[in-house]
Amino acid sequence: MKPYLTHNNILVAEDTLKVFMKPISGIPFDGPKHLRRPFYGDIARFLEHLICCATVSRNTRKRARFKGNKTWTYSVPLPKDLGREKLPHVFKKNGDLLHTRALELIADAGLIKIIKHIPESKCREFAVSKQFLRDLFTRDRAKYLRRTDRLTYLTNIFNKRKCMSFDELIGQAINRGSTVAHHWSKRDIPNQPFRNLLKAVWGNLEPLHINLDALRQYVDDHHSAKNMMFYRNFLSYLAEVGVDLISDRPLVVAYRQSYKAAKIGGRSFEIGCGFQSLPSKMKWACLARGYNYDIKGCQLEILRHELQSIGVSDSNLRLLDTEVICKKLGVKAALVKQFRYASVFNSGYVSLSFKSATTRLLTKEFGHAKAKRMILRWREHLEPLKDDLARLLDVYEATAHKNRYGRCVTNAVGQTFNCTYKCVATSKRWKRDVMRRKLLAHMLQGLESLAVYEFVRDHPGLVCALEHDGFVSYRLIYESDWQHTFLKIVLKHSCNAIN
Repeated sequence: MKPYLTHNNILVAEDTLKVFMKPISGIPFDGPKHLRRPFYGDIARFLEHLICCATVSRNTRKRARFKGNKTWTYSVPLPKDLGREKLPHVFKKNGDLLHTRALELIADAGLIKIIKHIPESKCREFAVSKQFLRDLFTRDRAKYLRRTDRLTYLTNIFNKRKCMSFDELIGQAINRGSTVAHHWSKRDIPNQPFRNLLKAVWGNLEPLHINLDALRQYVDDHHSAKNMMFYRNFLSYLAEVGVDLISDRPLVVAYRQSYKAAKIGGRSFEIGCGFQSLPSKMKWACLARGYNYDIKGCQLEILRHELQSIGVSDSNLRLLDTEVICKKLGVKAALVKQFRYASVFNSGYVSLSFKSATTRLLTKEFGHAKAKRMILRWREHLEPLKDDLARLLDVYEATAHKNRYGRCVTNAVGQTFNCTYKCVATSKRWKRDVMRRKLLAHMLQGLESLAVYEFVRDHPGLVCALEHDGFVSYRLIYESDWQHTFLKIVLKHSCNAIN
């Protein structure tokens, strides 16, 4: 797994932020004034990363060289190269900086303990002061996490994101007014046919209505750190992009979503932490007006149609029926969706690697030994389907044409997929099996996106939001509206609280 630094992962209250800033501001800085903010900003990010890892990571604790004591937590590793790249004012050598680096100064302030470095190790390890943690979060960390006033991030030491109340955020959003900024430039979407299609689709979308009173009530009824994070991010996003006021009681606002296109498949994703990024239950709790439709059995129906179009029987797709999977593997129906779509988008291949989401899910549910037996049984079960998918992929590859990027296949929405992809930075190409799996997803999702895009383009003023395999419309959809040849839509959620 690629190492990374946590960022904006700890929500805290205003009083906690003041406690955090006090020892940081006491660390001396002896460089030019224009480097003062980056210097203290790197210190804040460094401490946030250590605190996050030293309080929640059990695996790190098991492998730590320093196991901790009454004064210090267990040690947390951080790769030297990553530190020098992301936190230069903390990790770079003094000779490369215009000031004294911060690492030893943080240790002198009593905030961290530097564990003796082993030359052959790529990582340095650090422990955090337990007294510092108690000053920040008190002795009862669980009680602190239940606080409802944790509305700012620990690294917000320069008040870049001002901690505002609910009313202040919404007032700012209403004053700003609703704006939209799609990523549809030639640089974002090089393919002209695909770019023109998305301009027509995104230009036809109406504002999305959000019931903020219902959203606040949902968060109060289902209070958790995760829900608070989504809630706060969503409100901050609305304050940034602006909204139009629809109703005071209940408080309903409307905003226009800004979209970007996926690099593979052609799906539309909302930019930022908007409605599309919310958890499903929170999403439909705050929808003030609209009807959410999904395409019924989208991927399987498209795959069935594609196999029939090349003269291959779709009988082997029955291997992915819910009853068949439950009987073959002895799993509950709730786990079936994971197996079904993992099988399709892996081209029928089944991996025993722990990197596989299916393997992790089964191991967590049944243990390593039983999970391995189930996966081997599932691999044998999918052999006939794997051959069918291989034939379909051969047909897709045969349609490839050459351009300056290599051999490219174009899907239904006009987006190209480079079969000979090569990373410029590493000079590595895709492995053939990886390329073919991505190609299958590209082609199937292209057909799915085309069905949704054509409907939105042909019905201006009706759709207000795009979902991954569906949409939200202002009114009920009738059979005369949706006239796709083989895909059907089903109503999942509805709300019409305002007229």
